[in-house]
Amino acid sequence: YYITNNLRMENLFGPKLTSHEGEVDTVTALKDKVVGLYFSAHWCPPCRSFTPELAKTYKLLTEQGKNFEIVFVSSDNDDSGFTEYFNSMPWKALPYSERDRKASLSKKFKVSGIPTLVILDPSGAIITKDGRTQIDGDPEGANFPWVPPEVKDVLGTEFMSKDGKTVTLSELEGHHIAVYFSAHWCPPCKTFTPNLAKVYTTLKDKGVKLEIIFASSDKNEEEFDEYYKEMPWLALPYVDRERKLKLSQKFGVTGIPCLVVLGPDLEIVNPNARNRVSNDLEAAEFPWGAKPLINLDEDPSNINDYVSVLFVKGEGMDEGAAKAMMDKLSASGQEYINKAKISKEDPEFMFFFSNSASGKVTSSVIDAMEGAAQADRPVLVVLDIPEGGKYSVVETDNPTPDMIDTVLEDYKAGKLTMKQLN
Repeated sequence: YYITNNLRMENLFGPKLTSHEGEVDTVTALKDKVVGLYFSAHWCPPCRSFTPELAKTYKLLTEQGKNFEIVFVSSDNDDSGFTEYFNSMPWKALPYSERDRKASLSKKFKVSGIPTLVILDPSGAIITKDGRTQIDGDPEGANFPWVPPEVKDVLGTEFMSKDGKTVTLSELEGHHIAVYFSAHWCPPCKTFTPNLAKVYTTLKDKGVKLEIIFASSDKNEEEFDEYYKEMPWLALPYVDRERKLKLSQKFGVTGIPCLVVLGPDLEIVNPNARNRVSNDLEAAEFPWGAKPLINLDEDPSNINDYVSVLFVKGEGMDEGAAKAMMDKLSASGQEYINKAKISKEDPEFMFFFSNSASGKVTSSVIDAMEGAAQADRPVLVVLDIPEGGKYSVVETDNPTPDMIDTVLEDYKAGKLTMKQLN
């Protein structure tokens, strides 16, 4: 256990960290500690506001003898900016020179803005990616290490039905449950809701055990009542604003409409099935779990967040050869999904395909590359959009299944020449 944890922390941060006393061993500094990765920068006003508040909590916890350390991961523009900002902090830092490792950490934890505070347990597993909200709500650190509540603890046990009766969670045993975050004032919601209602009715007519719970973002109860008339499912009572807020936080809801699908065990099947449902109005793919191979032109939602492999068939490719590629991509996608389930982390790669370089999304991706594709030519490409929009095209007119494993291993080993998307 000790050796494994040491390796995980050293793999994340490297062998050395920066402290105010000089260089320190990562293993020694972080042994048996809950670790906060603090992505921040001196030039960022919200960061400068949050840093002193975080420092107060840090000092309180460390003075109480809590096993807690923070590692500052700088987005400052230069070493002098880093040094000036770090001097205001009481914790450790990733050496500023470790720019590649900083980029790797940002990608691994999908940091899209700062300040971001990711809390890890001593093994390096994620406790929460929203440490900032936890600190804001618990500056005294009473709930340290801020382990998020289980779904069952925030979902609640009672919901309202269309006829005003109460339905209990126990009555939904064995059901998939979808929590639908939506609002009357939201145009995309108004478009999606009737489609969702059609899918819901289709599944109920087939005897599928599914229930949807509306979690309203309406501005008042009158708007909620008016909007709920269009829905055939259950709802959280509008007055229960605290439960709705906790559910939004638990599922990381940042925009609506959002449809979080839960399995009968209340494990998350899909954190937002909106696109999947919109492209599956016959509900053939219910419950819309992780898909090993995704049609980019139907659902591009994950391509900005993951390193991705994209296969574009091309109009002149033999159907047998195309099927072999698709089968291998699907098998690879499932392999990485299975690995992610075991590690309880996000998949390392996502896998996409397109039937044509002229597809509505694919064409935009292809146009951003330097001569990457012609309509009659198949393309295999690695896309690393989280890393500033990089790509690498496999140089071949006839991609074969064995190339997929090779390109993935080459990417991991840093052997691919990555170009910049235009």
